[in-house]
Amino acid sequence: MKKNKLRQGFTLIEISIALAIAASAIVFTFSLISKGLSLQRQAITLTNAVFLAKIKMAQIDASPKLETTSSKGEIPGYEGYRYETEIKEEELDLLKLAEQGGDKAKKSNPDDLLGSNTNSKMDELLKKRGKSSGSKTGGVIKIFRIKVTIFFPSGYGEKAYTAETIKSSTF
Repeated sequence: MKKNKLRQGFTLIEISIALAIAASAIVFTFSLISKGLSLQRQAITLTNAVFLAKIKMAQIDASPKLETTSSKGEIPGYEGYRYETEIKEEELDLLKLAEQGGDKAKKSNPDDLLGSNTNSKMDELLKKRGKSSGSKTGGVIKIFRIKVTIFFPSGYGEKAYTAETIKSSTF
């Protein structure tokens, strides 16, 4: 008579394979969580840098008078963060700036909206309003170029966020 054996469990090989699959899934999950936390830390430091740059720009903008200057320093309350500001007075030629535009600007000269040529659209508009002529600057205006750089710690050293704007010198 033949005995029919009923199988009542798993073999050692089957258990080893199941444990290997489970361990792989756990390691993959933990690596994803670790990477997510690292990216979250990076996002927070960059958000802080953007926020601090906005504050520094607002401080400069609130100044009653701008002048050419530069400054640098640590940011209190934010360990490892520091700033550098640079304000320079420059002349900006609007006509040259307009010529750098797309293909249309390269094919024909732009109109001087500030009134340096006789066929200026600005002159026409001012004549309609009862004034004789517009500005005779030739398209050159004086501006302040404001640059704020925030340096912040990163897992791989130090990174920088730079915000730059211009403001008319006669505001």
